[in-house]
Amino acid sequence: MNDLEYIAQSCRDDERLLNIVKDVANMSGEEREDFAKKVRQYFLGKNSEEDNNAYKFFKIILEDENARKILEILGEK
Repeated sequence: MNDLEYIAQSCRDDERLLNIVKDVANMSGEEREDFAKKVRQYFLGKNSEEDNNAYKFFKIILEDENARKILEILGEK
């Protein structure tokens, strides 16, 4: 299972994650860049496994059109 499929499955299990993915999918490119900067700043220096997993989640959904691709996997658009 690739990362996008894994996140899609996690979104099926956790509505909070789905809402985050939907919000990112609806952001403009500039909004997504600003949010990505805030995410990087927030996680700078945080090294717990939970923080690393959360950072990886945000990094993936903020890349390219990954948030929209996840919604497509889920059959939402």
